[in-house]
Amino acid sequence: MAALAALACGCGSVSGASSSGNQLTVYSSLPLQGPSGAVSQQIVNGEKLALYDAGGHVGPFKVSYDSQDDSSPTSGQWDPSVTAADAKTAADDPSTIAYLGDYNSAATAISLPLINAAGILQISPASPYGGLTSSLYAGQDEPERFYPTGKRNFARLQPGDRAQAQAQVRLMSDLHVSKVYVLDDQDPFELPLAQMVVSDSEQAGISIAAHDSLDTTATTSFAGETSKIAQSGAQAVFFAGGTTPEIVALWKQLHSADPRLWLLGPSTMVNATFTSAIGSGPAARTLLTTPVLPVDMYPASSRYVLADYRRQFHEQPEAYALFGYAAMSATLQAIRHAGKRGSNRQAVIDALFAAGERDSVIGRYAIEPDGETTLSSYGVDRVAAGKPVFWRELNVG
Repeated sequence: MAALAALACGCGSVSGASSSGNQLTVYSSLPLQGPSGAVSQQIVNGEKLALYDAGGHVGPFKVSYDSQDDSSPTSGQWDPSVTAADAKTAADDPSTIAYLGDYNSAATAISLPLINAAGILQISPASPYGGLTSSLYAGQDEPERFYPTGKRNFARLQPGDRAQAQAQVRLMSDLHVSKVYVLDDQDPFELPLAQMVVSDSEQAGISIAAHDSLDTTATTSFAGETSKIAQSGAQAVFFAGGTTPEIVALWKQLHSADPRLWLLGPSTMVNATFTSAIGSGPAARTLLTTPVLPVDMYPASSRYVLADYRRQFHEQPEAYALFGYAAMSATLQAIRHAGKRGSNRQAVIDALFAAGERDSVIGRYAIEPDGETTLSSYGVDRVAAGKPVFWRELNVG
């Protein structure tokens, strides 16, 4: 079977028999190289699997799939110019009915205005930045600048930074933290998370020792900062940012300055490259929040999808594959609910937002009018043998 072969080899297109005038295309744009490459490939495989399970059709509409790579072939990192080119390709294709992406919030900030201007549904399996959907602690003219048509077309499936901040504060409370020192790396897509943690901590009765924004690009020496933190009386540090070598150095120096400090970080830090580099001492005091739970914590329906994934791709999937499957399934369901107007972009957008609560392989959820999911579970990972390992679940709904 040609579609099955395309799934197994990772080819870009999965489709069934054609009907003239009823050809639709779902685009995906994810970083298929670099540190997020393996995760993104699982998302892509999940999207392909959902389309294959639907037979490549929704009623009279033939649905094809085009997977784009938004990472640079030279650096392996997601690339703004490549992201813009991917979005423009999808926007310029008259058959495009949905755009599944991106993985990084900064990438979505580039693609979303282009996809919105074309009136196309966009579903991200990640991109947690709050400013994509809300003005709370957002940048100037956000979220309006992402929606040039004035209409919402974006939904994310993982609970975003608003929920993540609440999860961090719940974690601090459970650890009996009474004072926290908040840091960020000046990334405009991470700073609002730090601000939300400050606000939520204060509301929960947790004292803020300080909130500092660090330039982490110019040095690997943070002696002055870590000394200040050690003398502040804080029992924990929350850091909002990435996982560059400079942050590895910061993590080690924080632990050296005060080995009793809890070192708390967001989902952007959940990768083995970072956790394997920080050393056993800091690792023992590191806890990271993530919206991706172990696969056995998802609904029973996910077991069949995961088993099918193993048969088709000959590897053990993580929950990222389920978010890919759910993104494609939500798209196909919206096309189906649009009925005879399933090729009409606005009708498909309207159908997604009007669907209400639905059962899915990632749990029962709805998409709010602003594009947020109602899913509200966050996991907490500890570090064991240099790898992030699930420790516990926090529900902030």
